[in-house]
Parts: sequence; structure tokens; C-alpha cells
Amino acid sequence: MSKRKFSTTRDILRFEGKDKAAYWRRFAMLLTLSVIIATMGMLRDSSAVVIAAMLVAPLMTPILGVAAAMVMGWLGRALNLALIVCGAALLSVLLAWFLVYVADVPRGILISDQVLARTDPGTEDLIVALAAGVAGAYVQINRSEVSLLPGAAIGVSLVPPLSASGVLLYFGEPAEAYEAGLLFATNLGAIILSACAVYIVYAARSVLFSKGRRKLNFTASVFVTMAFLAVVVIQLGKSTYNRYLETRTEAQVAQAIRDWADPVSVEIIRIDVNAKRKQAEVWVIVDLPAEAQFKVSSVAGLLPESLRETSLVDVLHSELGSGYLAVIRYQTRIGAQIILGTENVQQAPDVEEITEDD
Repeated sequence: MSKRKFSTTRDILRFEGKDKAAYWRRFAMLLTLSVIIATMGMLRDSSAVVIAAMLVAPLMTPILGVAAAMVMGWLGRALNLALIVCGAALLSVLLAWFLVYVADVPRGILISDQVLARTDPGTEDLIVALAAGVAGAYVQINRSEVSLLPGAAIGVSLVPPLSASGVLLYFGEPAEAYEAGLLFATNLGAIILSACAVYIVYAARSVLFSKGRRKLNFTASVFVTMAFLAVVVIQLGKSTYNRYLETRTEAQVAQAIRDWADPVSVEIIRIDVNAKRKQAEVWVIVDLPAEAQFKVSSVAGLLPESLRETSLVDVLHSELGSGYLAVIRYQTRIGAQIILGTENVQQAPDVEEITEDD
């Protein structure tokens, strides 16, 4: 390696130098601020605030340091930095939980979309993390491209999954908290692996062709990283498959409801299927005939005869099968189409037809 490249690698590992106490004080301060910003942003469901937390987060540097130490064959440093990153991640989760606890957020409220967005990791998140790791390592070596670092920090999202995990633990959702932690693990392993590739290409190709302990250490560390990523990829594959299964099932359920209601107008507000837990939530609004407003009867009696013959529960059972826990929110409303100034009152057209015309 040239002197410039070697200095770059040492700079990535600067927290092991003479001023390491000052670096760790700065690291702790920035990490604390990042967790606070991310947690508050998630509670307020503000994507702008969460992005700000990504920019403040200092975790990218020690993670790149793990990759640099691996490439140089310094297993001791790589292990120490990896333990520091894992410890910082655990403390971030605990801090997020503590912040929500101190704020005394009611546990009965709905969890914000910013939190739930970190609970559904998939293979696409792995691809993003690999690309962000390449960008981060490239910027560390080529300081002229430092303007790219904020984009890499936003793309990889290290602190928000940790904050989301803490918030979810407070709300009593350990399974969802695990999914958020899995997203962080995905980012961690992918960044290390992709950063190793960049450092080898730009600064440390001699390690691959050298003999002795350094090459052995590098090979062993890469093998461990790839094994870790393999475990993560298996989990991501399951999540991605479940997501595909859920999306397909939701589309089938929606079509079955439309077929069941036809020709009555029906508006599907929400269909949420969780294949892993075997749970489904359906929100449906059915239009009653215009003359129903002049009748005194039960809601069931006002429904068109075709809808009374087969219940919505039977439709869901035929599509989802036995064993599913279904939550059905079923509402009715009067639907009419009126030519103003006349007495011409007809059944309202289907909601989807109106949407398509618009």
C-alpha cells in the first residue's frame, strides 16, 4: 500500500490513536443525539426528523473501521470494534425505550408508520446496504467525494431501526422489535462486506496475494462475515416470501369481496394479511339501496338479498382457510345516484367506476 492509502486506513481507525478519549466522547454525544432525534421523529411520525437522525448518527465510521481492520489482518481491532458497535446498538435500543418510558406515551395508541416501516426488512434492504457500504468506503478513501457521505448515511439507516426496536419493546411488540433489529443486522453485515471489497480494490490488494498470518486473518474474518450474512439472508428470504404471500393473498381477498358484492357497490378501506401470525384485518363499506333510508329494519334486513345468501365471513374462509384470526370492520351506508331537479333516484354506481372516471 502507498503511504497515502495507508494513512487513509489509519484515519478510519483514528479512534485508536492518542485522542481516542476525545473521539469516544464525541461518538457517545452524537449517538445519543441521533437516538433522541430518531425516537422523537418516530413518535411524531415525521420522516424529515428521522432523516436528520440518520445524518447525525456516527455508527458508520466504526463499522467501516471493522472492515478496514479485517482487510489489514488486524483481527483484534476488528473484534473490538465489532463489540463496540454491538454494544452501542444495544444501548441505543435501551435509550429509545427509556425515552418513550419517560415521555409516558400511552401504550394503547396506534404505532406510527415510521416505526412500522422498520419492521418489514427484505432482500431489497440488503441490496441498499451493500450499495451504501460501497459509497461510504469510497468516500473515506476519496475525500474529494465527501459530499456523497450524507446520501450514504440516509440510504443505510443505522440508528432508526434501533430506535424503532426500543419503541416497539415499550409497546409490547417483541416480534416486531426483532424485525427492526434484523434490519440493523442486515445493514451491519452488508456494509462490512462491501466496504472490505472497496478497500481491497483501492488500497489493500497486496493482502490477498501475501502469505502468512495477515492473509489467514483476513480470510477468516471474511468467512465469519459471510456466515453472519448468510444467516441474515435466510431470515430476509423468509420475510420477503411472507410479504409476497401476503400481497397476493390480499389481492385475492379484495377480488373475492368485489365478486361477492357485485352488483352492489362496495368500498374496500383496508385489507391487511399477516401470513406469519395467520391474522387478517378487513375494513369494508357496503352501499345500501337508496330506498333503505325509508325502511325501518335491521341492517341485515336492509342488505340486498344476494349479500344475505352468502356472508362475508364465508367469503374470507374460502380465501384464507381455517385457522386464521380475522378482524372484520363492516359498515353500511346509503348510496344513491340522483339527477338534481328531478325525482330520478337510482342506485349509486360502484366506487371503483367513479374513481376510474375521475
